[in-house]
Amino acid sequence: MTVRREVTGVLALAVTGGALLLVAEPVLGLVVLAGAGAAALLRPRARAAVAAVVLLVGLAVLAVAWDRGSAVLAVGGVLVVTAAAAATVRSGRWPPPRRRPEPSGGEPSARDTWDALDRGEDPTA
Repeated sequence: MTVRREVTGVLALAVTGGALLLVAEPVLGLVVLAGAGAAALLRPRARAAVAAVVLLVGLAVLAVAWDRGSAVLAVGGVLVVTAAAAATVRSGRWPPPRRRPEPSGGEPSARDTWDALDRGEDPTA
């Protein structure tokens, strides 16, 4: 399994679990979805830390599901726990997010921005 497929699969599991939780317990669903989004944007160590927090939230969801007897919460909790456990263990091997460089080879400096404004150009275009 390639890294890209693994990352996509884990994120899909987390988002599916979060969507199910949005139906049954909106606050927990939002926490899971925010954690999945943050984990996708962070560097490996921070990603593993966020995944561990989401894993704890998933375990809390399972406890709430057990207490309420809710099948929707239980399924969402299992999906979240599975995705978060996989991300906690394997996210260190995932590549860090990359910034796309500008075509000119780098980001413009403050001086370049002011020069563009002096010429009457829009530096944000």
